Amino acid sequence: MKVRTEARREAILEIASQVFLEYGFERASMAEIVRRIGGSKSTIYGYFPSKEALFQAVTLAAGERHIQAAFDELATHDMRSGIRAVLGKFAERLARFMSSPDLVATQRMVLAEAGHSDMGQLFYEAGPQRGIRDIAGFLQRAMDHGHMRKDDPVLATVQFFALVQAEILMRWYYKELPPLTPKQIKTLADRAVETFARAYEVDAIGAARK
Repeated sequence: MKVRTEARREAILEIASQVFLEYGFERASMAEIVRRIGGSKSTIYGYFPSKEALFQAVTLAAGERHIQAAFDELATHDMRSGIRAVLGKFAERLARFMSSPDLVATQRMVLAEAGHSDMGQLFYEAGPQRGIRDIAGFLQRAMDHGHMRKDDPVLATVQFFALVQAEILMRWYYKELPPLTPKQIKTLADRAVETFARAYEVDAIGAARK
């Protein structure tokens, strides 16, 4: 009986991530992943039933490694203290993740493949869609507690993501750009939160009621 281990699973995800980035989703093969990690195809299929499932697991693992802690902080945030500060901290961590070389490379790969495979949908469902759901839940709580004006929390989330991404997006189209400094990341995140706060009256409603 073969025993699955977490270390083995993590090793598969690491190698698979490299192969997907090098070859793209369509040209990446389970055989190449097996060749690099050793063993047999049955080893990988014991953890992941398909290449699609493996790709979604790779995407999810990247998010958990780089940004999940920030989502957890939102989920456990004490609404009595307002949301402006925690939203600013989250925006900074999100901007750092969005501008990281690994994510930029992944975005380029996904966009290149999305027009002729299911890769875009798989990536969206494993990453952005989950993030939108979690932040929308946080914003709904904020609205319920009077820390921002009531509106569609999902739409508000999509707009928040767009604002954080606005000054980062152009980096995906250049072959090489200097990395953003921590100060630049904080500044663009602050600008995004400031714009969002003005649009949704973040913390202004609750302050006016006191």
